Amino acid sequence: MRLKRFVEAEQAAPRPEENICGVLVHVVPEKSTEVAAALTRLPGVEVHAGTENGRLVVTIEDADGEWAGATLTRIPTIDGVIAAALVYQSTLTKTEEPTP
Repeated sequence: MRLKRFVEAEQAAPRPEENICGVLVHVVPEKSTEVAAALTRLPGVEVHAGTENGRLVVTIEDADGEWAGATLTRIPTIDGVIAAALVYQSTLTKTEEPTP
């Protein structure tokens, strides 16, 4: 319940910055295609690569009305997902431009 309250509070907070997260998602190998499709339907999610043994490389960005952290907490609820591990997170002030 603490995580749920934290996510709800963060979701409601004004955001002067944007988040991007790198996530490694472990899935049941036979369900990789279905899980990848479900992930891409989530706001701000992009699937970049996958392996035959059920690992997907994913990024999550803040999307309109959806904080990246909230989206991250939804990933383990997808059928076929074994685990989701946050491996990278960066915050960019909305006035900044990313460096190439």
